[in-house]
Amino acid sequence: MSAVTMATEAEQGVYYELTDYAGLGRRLLIDLVDFPVAVAITAALLAAASFLAPQLLDVPGFGLGVIAVVWIGYFVFLKASPYRTLGYVLAGARIVNYRGERPGIPRLMGRLMFVVGGPMNFLFDALWLTGDHNRQALRDKFASTYVVRHHAVPAGLGRVRYRNYTFWGMTFMFREVDRSERAA
Repeated sequence: MSAVTMATEAEQGVYYELTDYAGLGRRLLIDLVDFPVAVAITAALLAAASFLAPQLLDVPGFGLGVIAVVWIGYFVFLKASPYRTLGYVLAGARIVNYRGERPGIPRLMGRLMFVVGGPMNFLFDALWLTGDHNRQALRDKFASTYVVRHHAVPAGLGRVRYRNYTFWGMTFMFREVDRSERAA
């Protein structure tokens, strides 16, 4: 057995009570609040730019840059902060990594990349969520994150396992906290 395998087998993460994981309704509320908020902020900034400095709108990529700054600021940096997005606040939820901590910027950037796929990714995301034992959406699987109730506390420690899933004609390996076997 290699040193990498031994280190992986000893890795632990936290798990929560099933009722503490955000279900489909809570996730939809978050998305139905956060998406319009991000669009409104982007529109307001573009409108302000067109009023205050209309020549900026002629700069190639300006609009795309505004979108990137707003969306990364809102969906990555604000989620990484203790304040959370408006959707998370209203839904009484927070996002955590497999250790129960706020996820870092790279994980949240990975989750945000699902926006690039458009509405179909969110449909697959929601469908996956309904059948997952930890109520993880696909974006959570890729980022090793969980969405839990705001005041949820870990119910215990479990071994971190790597599980294979096949979808979109490809096989992926995701890190998950095993709820069935408590860590030694």
